[in-house]
Amino acid sequence: DEQYVVDLFQRCKPSVVHIACSSPSRNAGFAPTLNPDSVPRNFGSGFVWDKAGHVVTNYHVVHNAHSAQVTLENGKKFPATLKGAEPDKDLAVLTIDAPPAELEPVAVGVSHRLVVGQKVFAIGNPFGLDHTLTAGIVSGLGREMHSITGHLLRDVVQTDAAINPGNSGGPLLDSRGRLVGVNTAATSHPQ
Repeated sequence: DEQYVVDLFQRCKPSVVHIACSSPSRNAGFAPTLNPDSVPRNFGSGFVWDKAGHVVTNYHVVHNAHSAQVTLENGKKFPATLKGAEPDKDLAVLTIDAPPAELEPVAVGVSHRLVVGQKVFAIGNPFGLDHTLTAGIVSGLGREMHSITGHLLRDVVQTDAAINPGNSGGPLLDSRGRLVGVNTAATSHPQ
C-alpha cells in the first residue's frame, strides 16, 4: 500500500534537518575581507534526537567545520555547536538553541532486529534538495566500510536505498518510521 509510505514520510520529515558547514577559505588570509560566498561549504543531513536541541549527523559532515547551521523542516535556521563526536562510528552530536515546540525527535527503533530483505527508507537532503525520500531493502548486515575520513566502520547496515551526496547523516528508518541507522557515504575503493 503506497499510502503508508506517504504517511511515513509526512510523519517523519519534521525530524530531519539540513546541515550546512563552512570552513575558512584557504585564501582568506590574502583577502582584505572574507567574502561569505567564497567560503567552501559542506552540506549534509541530520535528525532531531530530543527536545533539548540535540541533533545527530555524520562526523564527516561536520569535521573541520568552522561553523555549522541547522535548518529545520519549517525553514528556520539555527547556529549549531559541536557537542561530541565519535569518528570511529562516523557520528557527531550538535546542539541548537531552538524552542522545544519546534523540535520533533525521531522515533527510535533497534537495528539488531533488522533482517536482510526488510524494507527501509532514507530521508535526507541529497544535492541540496530538501526532504527527499528514498526506499529500499536491507541488503546486508554486519558489513565493514571506510568512512570518508578514513575510519573503519564496523557492523554497518547495507541498503539499496539511494544515498547520495547530502544524504549523509540522515536517518535510515524501518517501515514503522523508527530510526534503525544513520546514512553515510561509502568510499568508492573496495574494502
